[in-house]
Amino acid sequence: MKVKLLIMGALAATTLTGCVREAQIAMPADLQARTERLEIAGMGYGERGDFTLGASHGQFTRLSLQTGDGFVVENVGRGRFEVAGPELGGRVSATCGFHERELDMGAVVATRDRLAYGCNFERDRVPLPGGLLLAEVPTSGSVLAGRTRAGELQIGDLRIGIRAIHDMEGGRLPSGTPLGYAFDIGGRRIGAVDLNGGDKTIYAPRAAGPEREAVLMASLALSIFWDPGA
Repeated sequence: MKVKLLIMGALAATTLTGCVREAQIAMPADLQARTERLEIAGMGYGERGDFTLGASHGQFTRLSLQTGDGFVVENVGRGRFEVAGPELGGRVSATCGFHERELDMGAVVATRDRLAYGCNFERDRVPLPGGLLLAEVPTSGSVLAGRTRAGELQIGDLRIGIRAIHDMEGGRLPSGTPLGYAFDIGGRRIGAVDLNGGDKTIYAPRAAGPEREAVLMASLALSIFWDPGA
């Protein structure tokens, strides 16, 4: 009987564990209604692999390294994705990289050279004008303050603002590092990407066109980013 109870208890614990949901970004109801939800499946946590975005298929690679010299710690990394299919109307690829330098004094880590993450894009092997740039934004003068990110994606004449999302659904306390990113044009929010967990979720404009494609491209580029602050 004792063995049976232990087995039942283990099964119950496994069931409960399987029901635990990862934190999701807080999404305004009107934005959810105006966007299409698309999953990036297979990007997970590995350094390389295959993924799907709707009916499109792609491959990705990424790498993050940390080196130290005394109190100075340097975080560098790079990544690349290539995807082909109907979601982006052909083959799109991006090559990305980031750099950050910190002062590590044991209990306190202070940013010396703020993080910068950039990506260049190609469509059908032809470089696209512009690119993505994401950078750390100081939240206060304290070295103990949280870290956030902001930036911009420019493709030709189209410019989309990028802002980190720290708020979780259900009104829980905000996370110290970004759970995802919101996209806007002149303050008009057009989409978002939820990066928390294994599979990523894109909220893209429903109408086909440059705005939808830009949101998809930015979301993929941010999905391969191994944020050293996370």
